Amino acid sequence: MHWHVRALRAVLMVAGTAGVTLSGSAAVASSSTAGPVASIEKLVPSGTVRLGSLHVVTAPPSTGSLPGFAPDLDAFIHRNQAAPVHTSSTTGVPTPDNSPVVVNQAHDGFDGISHLDQRLAGGGNQFSSEPPDQGLCAGTVHGTTYLFESVNSALNVYDANAHQLLLGPITVSQFYGLRPAINRSTGRFGPFVSDPKCYFDTATHRWFHSILVISLDPSTGAFVSPAYTMLAVSDTSDPLGTYHRYKIPATSPNKTNCPCFGDQPLIGADKYGFFVNTSEYPIGAGHANFAQIYAIDKLALEAGTATTLVHFSNLGTDTASIQPATSPDRHFATGNGGTEYFMAGFDCIPPDCAVRPTPDSRVTVWALTNTSSLDTTTPALSLTSKTLGSESYMSPPAQAQRQGTLVFGADPTENPDGKASLVDTNDTRMNQVVYADGKLWSAINTEVNPGGRTGIAYFILDPSVTHGSVDATIANQGYIAASNANVSFPSVGVNQAGLGVVAFSLMGPTIYPSAAYQLIGTGGTSGPINVARVGFRPEDGFTCYENPVTGLPDPASTCRWGDYSASFALPDGSVWSAAEYIGDGPRTTFANWNTFVWPIVR
Repeated sequence: MHWHVRALRAVLMVAGTAGVTLSGSAAVASSSTAGPVASIEKLVPSGTVRLGSLHVVTAPPSTGSLPGFAPDLDAFIHRNQAAPVHTSSTTGVPTPDNSPVVVNQAHDGFDGISHLDQRLAGGGNQFSSEPPDQGLCAGTVHGTTYLFESVNSALNVYDANAHQLLLGPITVSQFYGLRPAINRSTGRFGPFVSDPKCYFDTATHRWFHSILVISLDPSTGAFVSPAYTMLAVSDTSDPLGTYHRYKIPATSPNKTNCPCFGDQPLIGADKYGFFVNTSEYPIGAGHANFAQIYAIDKLALEAGTATTLVHFSNLGTDTASIQPATSPDRHFATGNGGTEYFMAGFDCIPPDCAVRPTPDSRVTVWALTNTSSLDTTTPALSLTSKTLGSESYMSPPAQAQRQGTLVFGADPTENPDGKASLVDTNDTRMNQVVYADGKLWSAINTEVNPGGRTGIAYFILDPSVTHGSVDATIANQGYIAASNANVSFPSVGVNQAGLGVVAFSLMGPTIYPSAAYQLIGTGGTSGPINVARVGFRPEDGFTCYENPVTGLPDPASTCRWGDYSASFALPDGSVWSAAEYIGDGPRTTFANWNTFVWPIVR
């Protein structure tokens, strides 16, 4: 059983979890095109919390032993999604020029949350999980720059001098007032949390955080209803201050293929609204309901008074993710009553949103207009889209990494061939979108020739809305590729001068997994691939070697990586980024990933 994770990408390791069988409708999902408001649902406030007052619970400095893997979440939640079979082919696969790779370590950067930090947060009542979905955002308040990092189920706040302002990571469950992921004294399960995102709004100086939540049976750990997208919005500009907490119901019990959950909440904002995209998948068998967009009055969220939202349901059949745009400062698109832009690639095929196995050369731009009406009792929003011809891209192959000393993989029962595994690259979903200098900027993973390598395709769009419909032209596009190496999971951070960076992971047969970047501007990328933080060892986590459902070696398995990086420009023009790499610090028994956070001044 190949455990490529798409529907729910965090793979977990816990104690005492038995196999779980989930059931549900197998009917083909319906879909709808962009149109008028589909429904209005209520947001349920879940109280407030002061982040700086949450107690940092320490755990003994021992990793111990945790027998038993949790079931592969994708195997039970969305088994229909098959990974593409990669073959050596040149048809439709880009063959870009390779950029030289130089070691240019960011001396102002620092190590962020590691797997050891996450596992021991909350007194050790956490899962072991891969990969570290990166939820970094940055903001400057009263002359101090703050970095809010959230990775899977742990978070921390730093200043630009790498001082930890919480004295250590706390759990996301604590932040949202949820039970611990696993109470290791009683064996009782709390809700599952994953896929964090963060955003600092420079216009209002407020912090926004989102997370996916699925209920678990407290005794067995089986996935059950209900599911939510949860939001935390600061009451002041202080990242350690009070947050209003909300939950958006995601179960949709009366829809086809549901009960469901909202995978990978993606967030964006314009002057008037805050926007969330989720990919709706069944808790059990059935097909995807594709992308959902939720639009909420931004000022009401910040005031703690939000009670309604506008929901656009089942959007399109060619993508699971429609990425909302964020802005590095208050230069929002204010025409047409307020406009929020989105971008999407062609990453899946109907009816079940299986990973698209063939090359494509299209991207879609979306616009949600009249967002200023969100503060009324009858919001009148319009959502339109347009598909553009683009450079080609294709679902990427797994990445080779440098061989080296293994710890978890040194056990021949776990890893019979004794080699470091290939590293996963997921698919061609559009990554983080930024609206800066009047343009939309984003990038995706792609296969590049010569075959067997992963590269990055980036896009710079000039968007507009005319007579109520969105339009766009591709101002620039191109590729990032390295000779005999892989680059993956990009994030583009650009300031209002149109200068920025593309951050990503870098690895190859002679390179351990590292954090890297390349400069970008309106003329495209320039200069070498810069290694901001050199990797020290192979990726050597529990996802690399055996199937956690069967307990047997699985040659098709690859190390879970990504699922995304993050980059944000500040009004002073600097860009902060965070990406996964393998560091030289202490590890747990079951995983050794790290994150690196660094600034680049443009």
